[in-house]
Amino acid sequence: MKYFLLTAMCLFYIVAYSQFGPQQIITQTANGSKWIIATDIDGDGYKDVASANEFGSNLTWYKNLDGHGTFGPENIIANLNQTFFISDADIDGDDDMDVMAVSFAQDKIVWYENLDGQGNFSGQNIVSHTADGAYAVVAGDLDGDGDLDLIAAIDLAGTVAWYENLDGLGNFSTIKIIDNTIGSPQFVSVADMDGDGDLDVVGNGTGTSKAYWIENMNGIGSFGTRHVINNAGAYLNVVIPADADGDGDMDAFSASPFDKEVAWYENLDGLGNFGPKSTITDTLENAWTVFAADLDNDGDMDVLATSVETFGGEIVWFENLDGQGNFSSKKIISTEVQSPRSVLAADIDNDGDMDVIASSQNDDKIAWYENYTILSVEENKINSLTVYPNPTKGLIYINPKTKTIISIGVFDLLGKKVLQLEGNIQRIDISTLQSGMYFLRIVTEVGDFVHKIIKE
Repeated sequence: MKYFLLTAMCLFYIVAYSQFGPQQIITQTANGSKWIIATDIDGDGYKDVASANEFGSNLTWYKNLDGHGTFGPENIIANLNQTFFISDADIDGDDDMDVMAVSFAQDKIVWYENLDGQGNFSGQNIVSHTADGAYAVVAGDLDGDGDLDLIAAIDLAGTVAWYENLDGLGNFSTIKIIDNTIGSPQFVSVADMDGDGDLDVVGNGTGTSKAYWIENMNGIGSFGTRHVINNAGAYLNVVIPADADGDGDMDAFSASPFDKEVAWYENLDGLGNFGPKSTITDTLENAWTVFAADLDNDGDMDVLATSVETFGGEIVWFENLDGQGNFSSKKIISTEVQSPRSVLAADIDNDGDMDVIASSQNDDKIAWYENYTILSVEENKINSLTVYPNPTKGLIYINPKTKTIISIGVFDLLGKKVLQLEGNIQRIDISTLQSGMYFLRIVTEVGDFVHKIIKE
């Protein structure tokens, strides 16, 4: 009884609590999945999932059927040869999500038009067929003209380059070299690293440029010197920009499989001068990729990562304990994976928190993990809604006053969702639940409210 009361008090005063649910499989036929994205492909307001697969049907997407994470069958976007990367953007300015990808074997950078905004894609639009070992491609407005250009990491050529969107419709220029002296670039991203209002380029490589950024000098795509973020240790698979310490500028995160390391680097002055490496962990076996997101709804950036083994691996996260970049030890989300190569966060079930989606190459699996987050119990006082009787033997009545209820979730003390109801519900039957303390998360048109309930 003492343990129950202590646990209850801790949960009552906590502002945010995060725990991830069991694996929910989207597909087990993503043949050698290398990279995934979560985006609204069909314009229904729900996050769908798309994958770049090394083999078979190379580019595929899966429809989020109900906005709660029930996914439909595989939809084929296209077939490529050895595609390692997929990304999304509105390339042609028609307000839907198109898809970009690369073919390492064919030296291609391509994009596919979302023809109707519902996920029916065009044939291959070739941006380049001479990108020697094309490895990654992303979109960003490098020249400030309001449309999205493409930025690519070209591994075998040792080049990071961009292609100008000439007319805003997806007709691209020939290659514009940003830097062709980088060893084996296999990842690229864009962000404003120096606070001047334009997009710079962030990437990885070998030699003294394991992590770097390259300045957009004039906001129209003229690039300057490569600035080193990190020049020590082994190769970094992924380098991503994000604000680790809450000071409003872009820091950088990295994952290194050979060093078993996930780390971050502080942007000291907001101008792109970086401090030394801050190690989050150096014991994550084959740390493959990294992703930053607020996973516990406390307003700062936490970190997702994967550990890769041939017939195993882990999907893990690290909590940003103070919002200043001091991170917890690893928290395991799942070990039911074989060589997880890609992980990200997105609100799959539309409940206001960030769920986790991951793909694993050697079991051809894509799955998602629900984020069970109980928000701000202390902030949501009982006068916001009337909930009675409390305690209850089974029936709970809710008077929303002037609010319209959208959905109600019932969570146990461990944060596990035990009941979900949709619509303007004003009566709940929890008679089948065991006796104890529960929390109601009531989603209304004006916000979320959390109430403690005792089931007798």
